[in-house]
Amino acid sequence: MNKQRMTAEERKLAIVRTALPLFARQGFAETTTKELARAAGVSEPLLYKHFPSKEALYLEIQNFTCREIDPTVRKLTELEPSTSTLVHLVYYLMRALVLGKPAGTIDWDTRHRLMLKSLLEDGAFARLLYKNRFDCFCSRIEACLDAATAAGEVVQSPVSKANRARFAHHAGAWLAVVQLPPKGAIDYKISREELLHQAVWFVLRGMGLTDKAIATYYNPKALSLSFGSS
Repeated sequence: MNKQRMTAEERKLAIVRTALPLFARQGFAETTTKELARAAGVSEPLLYKHFPSKEALYLEIQNFTCREIDPTVRKLTELEPSTSTLVHLVYYLMRALVLGKPAGTIDWDTRHRLMLKSLLEDGAFARLLYKNRFDCFCSRIEACLDAATAAGEVVQSPVSKANRARFAHHAGAWLAVVQLPPKGAIDYKISREELLHQAVWFVLRGMGLTDKAIATYYNPKALSLSFGSS
């Protein structure tokens, strides 16, 4: 029986999926259309039929990585701003970066490598991802910090609320990056779960939460059960 031919949209998606790891490991500048066509199992003319240039394919990859939104994020962003919501947001962010959970259409290794390669080149992909995927998350953290401050559960800080959210992301992202090699660049001498726990505590303290607030709202075991094993 003959295989059913792919539609144009299916072929484009297949090309995007095979191009992702190439761009992630080699970067935009070093990846050739010949390599992209070979990875996708198509000829270069067919590649150009779907994407008139390497830039067009890279742009589609950028759009593709910004489409998927975890349903948990939607639920979290619908919660009322509060100290408790802040803890849930921070835990979700650090869990994604440190443990790579939940798994998505694009594996976390590829995501991190795409970001690194982008930052080493023109930064276009990184800027798009921060704008389309993190800015709204950052805004929710800011709103929660306002609520926590009003409740007397955050100490005064010279660091802006927006930067407290950004610095939290940077801490988690670097923890992920140093673990990208088969043998991590840094041995933290603890399990990944304990690394997540310490990272969350570090970030909450850096955001200014009081000891009492952390003790009240941050329960690692309860949060782990709440977010499940996906």
